[in-house]
Amino acid sequence: MRHTMSRFIVRRLAVLALILFAPVQAAADDAIMSIDQYKTPKARALATTHQPLLKQMREEIYYCMPWVGVQKAGIGFRQPKGVVEDDRYLSVWIMIDQDEDARFSALPQERRASAMFSRYGTDLLRRMSSLQPVVADPNVQGFSVVLSWLKPGTGGTVQPVNETLALFADKQTTLGFLSKRISAAEFTRRAKFSVFDGTTEVGRLPLEVWEDSFVRTYKVSNYEIPKGQRCSG
Repeated sequence: MRHTMSRFIVRRLAVLALILFAPVQAAADDAIMSIDQYKTPKARALATTHQPLLKQMREEIYYCMPWVGVQKAGIGFRQPKGVVEDDRYLSVWIMIDQDEDARFSALPQERRASAMFSRYGTDLLRRMSSLQPVVADPNVQGFSVVLSWLKPGTGGTVQPVNETLALFADKQTTLGFLSKRISAAEFTRRAKFSVFDGTTEVGRLPLEVWEDSFVRTYKVSNYEIPKGQRCSG
């Protein structure tokens, strides 16, 4: 994988029908979903109340994970496709920058999705679950991570293709999983998730989760986290 300082610069992403949002390139200031993009009073109230925490999340990813990008309006309170109630999840959508890797390319799609979630999804859930006012807010149903990466073999094409995993899990399930009170298998059984191959929804592939310390231990060359910056991952 290539680890760059691109910061919040996002490549062309696949249309992600699960959360009904068309991705485009974003600057850092556009990483948080604006209040006027929400359609319900509940969602607007959540976004207004927790705006400082959304900014904290943006800054933490910016400084603590500088080799990934955040999708435009990728931080906010979203809901899965097709839900009847106005259930809202604190959601973060990142684009993972990487070069072609023979070992990664040789993995089947479900294994690639599992590797990406194990490396980045668990870490993002841990960061979001450290925001205690969000955890305590009864109007927040849970947490969501959306991970996009370049599909192996498409990097040199005119229109690269991205693979995407979008996952939503309620607070009880997420906190139980992170504290090891709920197994990884039970976590994935309870979670709502889907894998996308470009614009095609592949659906619910077998998803495994294992320990991966990369985000906590990897150091970008010639880069130091600013003093006072908290990294909760």
